[in-house]
Amino acid sequence: MCGRYILFTATETLLTGLSDRLGEQVTALPGDWLRPSWNIAPTHRIAVVRRFEGRLVLGPAAWGFPAPWKPGTVLFNARGETAFDKASFRDAEPALVLMDGWYEWNADSGTKTPYLVTGDGPLIVAGLVKGDGEGELRATVVTTASADPVEWLHDRMPRVLSDDEAQAWLDGGEGGEVLREAASRVPGEAVRQVLTTRAVDRRVGNVAVNGPELIGGTGELRDTMGE
Repeated sequence: MCGRYILFTATETLLTGLSDRLGEQVTALPGDWLRPSWNIAPTHRIAVVRRFEGRLVLGPAAWGFPAPWKPGTVLFNARGETAFDKASFRDAEPALVLMDGWYEWNADSGTKTPYLVTGDGPLIVAGLVKGDGEGELRATVVTTASADPVEWLHDRMPRVLSDDEAQAWLDGGEGGEVLREAASRVPGEAVRQVLTTRAVDRRVGNVAVNGPELIGGTGELRDTMGE
């Protein structure tokens, strides 16, 4: 967790919404790099916002830091409670990872069922980025302990940020106490109260399947903890 997510909001809509929510204009790097996806997986190119030369810029990054102990493996999540103490994330900069929702699998019924967690619009998630020395920007998603209404689904969740938290995260400084404190805290009630979950198409487990039919829903919408 978090190992799959979606982002299909149009670029212009995303930029307008981000600029309004962050209270500062966000511009996108040129090119046709941001396309709708309903099955984003580690190593894919993802959309991140970071401060670059004093401006907030939306640009691409490869999802996952290279794992130094195992070539070909990437660290697509960073545990918020310990990320700033790990050599793997040393010198990383704060960034925002954008998603319209994330997938999680639950096996309480005896069969692993994929669920989609969404909010009332694009979610802003704490992330970390750094260059890999080969010209590629890498990103990882910061996670924290889960809380209702998604606690029943998994014990970890992305560190979803409120608008105010998002701005503070970007400007918190490398390894600063603002980042450490925010990374280890569960999302606030205002964020969590808009989260809902629903069962979705099991084909999401196949990364080659990518289309809006994946999130059509195969079960009831849930906005409270599972029984």
